[in-house]
Amino acid sequence: MIKRQSRHGVALLITLFFIIAITAAVGVSLMNLKKSGEELHEARFLLQSGAVVEDVLLLMREADKLGVVSDADSLSIFLLTAGFIPLELKELLVKIEITSAMGHVNINTLAASKVFQEALIGYMVRFNVQDAYYMSDLLIDCMGGYKDVYKTNIFDEMPELYRERIVSKRHFEKVLDFYIRERHDNAVVRVPWDELIRFDDSNATTVDANYITPALWQMYIPGLEEERAFELSSGEGTYNTLEDIDLSPEERVELAKFKLSFFQPIVRMDIEILENNSSAHVAFDYDLSTKKGKHFEFGI
Repeated sequence: MIKRQSRHGVALLITLFFIIAITAAVGVSLMNLKKSGEELHEARFLLQSGAVVEDVLLLMREADKLGVVSDADSLSIFLLTAGFIPLELKELLVKIEITSAMGHVNINTLAASKVFQEALIGYMVRFNVQDAYYMSDLLIDCMGGYKDVYKTNIFDEMPELYRERIVSKRHFEKVLDFYIRERHDNAVVRVPWDELIRFDDSNATTVDANYITPALWQMYIPGLEEERAFELSSGEGTYNTLEDIDLSPEERVELAKFKLSFFQPIVRMDIEILENNSSAHVAFDYDLSTKKGKHFEFGI
């Protein structure tokens, strides 16, 4: 117990150093840009946003060299202590939120998994989606590239839509809008998609059991009470095996149908930059093992 507490104490100390370092680095970068005297506000704001993202990526690479995250326990500590970092320099405000990227199911694995399809259809039915099978087919059509035959008519109406995979929330919402137009059914927007799915490459099938959201718990285990789902996702303890999860034998059988992991060091970086009436949002996944970011989304 003493050894484990000592290890957590070291991890916490290193994480605190990381927070100080990222605060200082981003602050210096912003100060330099303030002094540059750009004539166009929009151009300067874009430069500031790019500089913030560049500094965050650099500091994430440096933090990984410190060995902050090496197992499920240290990942939990890292996210608890460095999960939200607000920075302010005069009228410029930067908010950096770091969460696990692996507590949601990758929607782009739907086409290759009958188990996932059945679970998602059943979950949509709980929200009174009138044609959950059609919604599932729409999503599947948007994966795997060009096909000779499609399940739906979505590409007849929207031939410009990307077909390899669903790449972002904005892309996903276009599919939702098409479903609503075709079926005149708004119930589909009541499904808590933000708490359920992520957008990753089609071969990324794993979900980290330590960060499964309450919504995903209820999709994985039909009939699971909402209160119980929140307890399982509370983060009060670290799961290292399936047996560590307080489930009944029947619930464990349901959960075992899905591909779970208990340590996935991939985090979601959400960076919000605000200045006067301008704002920018940058989001991406960052792999602490490979020190690489992917799936960048930029909005301004």
